[in-house]
Amino acid sequence: MRDEIPSPVEESPYRQTVDDVLAAFRTDGCSGLSQSQAEERLKCYGRNELAAEARVSEWRKFFAQFTDVLVILLIIAGSVSAGVWLYERESVLPYEAMAILAIVVLNALMGYVQQARAEQALAALRLMSALHAKVIRDGIRRSVPATSLVPGDVIVIEEGDALPADAD
Repeated sequence: MRDEIPSPVEESPYRQTVDDVLAAFRTDGCSGLSQSQAEERLKCYGRNELAAEARVSEWRKFFAQFTDVLVILLIIAGSVSAGVWLYERESVLPYEAMAILAIVVLNALMGYVQQARAEQALAALRLMSALHAKVIRDGIRRSVPATSLVPGDVIVIEEGDALPADAD
């Protein structure tokens, strides 16, 4: 028979006794959850992580480079220069307008590339600093990714350890 998954504690756990919290989560203080209980609760409650932000499309990231006030002023200057060239036609091509707009496009390309590299670096840092937690499962002390913690896990905290997610 499957163990019914407990609902979250009604009152703040820090206001209750240890025995009351363990009973509410149907957890044994010495042996912790069994691996099967932890897997079942992980399916029920999901991973212990924040939802990822919606991904912004690449073309939106590129066109976001054109929203800076100085870039807009350069686009206006290039447009005015092209308009003056159309009116006066002193040269074969609107060289000034082309130069200004080329600078704007190159600036946008460089900004886009820098932003993409920064996002890649942040993703790599996030992977490198993935937090692990020490828990007791099946009576054995184990190190598990903090994202796989579930309600009812007995977490072992030692001096210098970082608290995993909502375990504060």
